[in-house]
Order: sequence, then C-alpha cells, then structure tokens
Amino acid sequence: MAPPRPALAQSESKARFFERLGLDERNEFHRRVYAMMKEEAVEGRRRMTESQDVLVPSLRGNSSVEPPYSNAQISETVTHREILRIYRLARPETRVVYDLGRDTDRVEEENWVIRWMLWHVFRYRDSRNRNRRHISPSPERPSPPNPSIASVTSSSRGISSQHHAAANAHAQRQNYYWDPVRNQWCYR
Repeated sequence: MAPPRPALAQSESKARFFERLGLDERNEFHRRVYAMMKEEAVEGRRRMTESQDVLVPSLRGNSSVEPPYSNAQISETVTHREILRIYRLARPETRVVYDLGRDTDRVEEENWVIRWMLWHVFRYRDSRNRNRRHISPSPERPSPPNPSIASVTSSSRGISSQHHAAANAHAQRQNYYWDPVRNQWCYR
C-alpha cells in the first residue's frame, strides 16, 4: 500500500514536514510526538554509528574514517534496516505518525517519515547545520569557495584594511551553503 501522505524530500524544512503530516507546531501534543520521534531517530543513529560494519564498502577498514560517521558514509542497506527497526520498536504515539509514511507497495518496505527524521538527526549531528556561523570542512566535503585569501594576509596592508578584507571574505563565504542532496557547495 502506498503511504497515506506523499513523501517529502529529506532536505525539506521541519515546517514543511509538519505541514505534510497534518501536524501543528503550535500544538503541544504534536511537538511532544515530534520530540519522541526525534529521540527514536537519535537512538537509531547511535546504533548506526557503532562500528565500521555500517559503512559503505569503499570506506570499511579505512583507519582515517572515524565515528561519528556521516549519513553519506553509511550504507543504504544499514539505513533501510534501521528504518524498519525504528518502526518495529516505535511507541504507539509515534507509530501513528510513522504509518503516514509507510509504503508497503515496494519490494522492500519503506518509510519516508522515519527516513526524514534520521536524515535530519544526522544532518545536525554532522555539523551540517547551515545556521552555524563556523563552517568546518570534512573529508567528504570540500571547503567552500574562498575569495582571495592573499589580500587578507598581505603584510603590506594595515590592520584596518586587513580587518576589512577579512570581513569581506567572511561575507562572501556566507553566500555559499552546503547542499547535502547535491553533495556540493551552492551559491545563495
């Protein structure tokens, strides 16, 4: 059976997620259910990052890849198994919401609601929260495009012009954001 609510892209906002499921962010009960779903996803993430066995084959045995692993480093098979496990272990309150995203028409059962929750838990735990001021590159993600750093570090400039150049470089870097769906830096 197709899910009662059409799937929502993982990159969509919490507001769109609530809207798609018919939930209201101002409703205390809905917020509590969302918090329970988040707890279940956090626990799922913990299970998914316990050993290197969860990694995509190309990263297994690579000593430079250390936990916590990013969502992109974990095999789809492991993610799918965890989605099914979260559904199986779900509280009655969260199961009702998960049922809205349950798709049993496929060869492999799928649940877009749980997948969305897991993706967002990984996103915020992987330092991918785009609202953060500091952007820290990771091995699987290149640094954002960087405007002329040479002008910032030039010793021929005075302190005030260095400060201005650094502020300008920072402002230009803020014009980029990491898009995990495209797996690249994008210009705003």
